[in-house]
Amino acid sequence: MTESGAWVQDFTHIWFMGMWIDVATVLDPKTRRIVGWSVGLKHDAGLVHRAVLDAFSKYSPPLILHSDQGSEYLSYRLRDLCQKLEVELSCSDKASPWQNGFKERFYGTLKDELGPTTRFRDLSELHEGLAMTIYYYNHKRIHTTLKMRLAAYAASLI
Repeated sequence: MTESGAWVQDFTHIWFMGMWIDVATVLDPKTRRIVGWSVGLKHDAGLVHRAVLDAFSKYSPPLILHSDQGSEYLSYRLRDLCQKLEVELSCSDKASPWQNGFKERFYGTLKDELGPTTRFRDLSELHEGLAMTIYYYNHKRIHTTLKMRLAAYAASLI
């Protein structure tokens, strides 16, 4: 993947077996692909940190990492990591979810394509289902706006 100017990050909740499961993702708006993600039983700095580490383990860090103003995105742990990698943290204005529109739209697609969570027997199956859904989104699904697979679109940018 070519170096990106900015990535955006956010999390969503998924209802599963009587509890909320949190999914944090990092998206590259340039390629529209999910570059990192993590799953946890609570949304906190650790959930976000794991998603960002997942992204950094696979791709060169962007110049900017954007999010809302949640405390998990402004944690010392994430600020320290980004400072070491010379990544600037950027935040949306309060009560302005449209400033992170790529992420908001992705979560609707993720939940639609994941389907009913009742089909999973345990958390490991849900995790596998999320991994398969994100893989499908990044590599197989035809993006509605781009009219092509995201992997092909990303390759065309090189």
